[in-house]
Amino acid sequence: MASAPYLQVEGLWKAFGGLQAVKDVRFGVVKGAITSLIGPNGAGKTTVFDLISGFLIPDRGRIIFRGRDLTGFRPHEIVSLGIARTFQHLGLFYQLSVWDNVFLALPAKRREQLWAVFLPRRAVREEEGLLVDRTAEILEFLGLGDKASEQVANLSWGDQKLVSIGRLLATDSEFLLMDEPAAGLSDEQIVHLKSLLKGLVARGKTVLLIDHNMEAILDISDWVIVLNFGQILAAGKPAEILANEDVVRVYLGV
Repeated sequence: MASAPYLQVEGLWKAFGGLQAVKDVRFGVVKGAITSLIGPNGAGKTTVFDLISGFLIPDRGRIIFRGRDLTGFRPHEIVSLGIARTFQHLGLFYQLSVWDNVFLALPAKRREQLWAVFLPRRAVREEEGLLVDRTAEILEFLGLGDKASEQVANLSWGDQKLVSIGRLLATDSEFLLMDEPAAGLSDEQIVHLKSLLKGLVARGKTVLLIDHNMEAILDISDWVIVLNFGQILAAGKPAEILANEDVVRVYLGV
């Protein structure tokens, strides 16, 4: 990768009891690119995400973001620095509307300003208008504008996935970690997802994702990192990964 890494993972180790889940993992993520982390179940992918996003603390190693060491930071501190993620379990407010789910994910300090008694009424209205406009913009980008008033519990799995991405975008984070965004989606929904991911990069976002859909990964990624048994097996451009005999052996057992 020619550009200087935007995120640098330096020698991460993480064990759970006697199980070494991550072993000396090192890689970089370039700004404005889609980087994918792939591997069989149990390879350590989600553990790496948990380490980057602060839900776990590494036993050894460092996580550097824009030149700053984030190792040991808590999740809310990492979000405040511009890193946000989705999860395999979507964590939505299922009894609320699509609109409310996205609106409530907007930065809290901005929403709280709506009720700040020291603000002039006009300023409050202007701030509220900005929040409403931002929510509408996100839903339109995702193709959910016509479903804004629907209860999330009544949506298809694919649309619920889109709502979770909408909540991610509402944080205004510039570095997005997505854990299996294509899982359970139809072919048509995957096409839509790929278009959305490319659109995010065009808007200045940087994406690191995990997924098992190899066709989608190879189609949209600028760089692919393969994990196996907690270690990096290979890293390269999609065509290089597709031609890598070690990767083929791990995935196909040949």
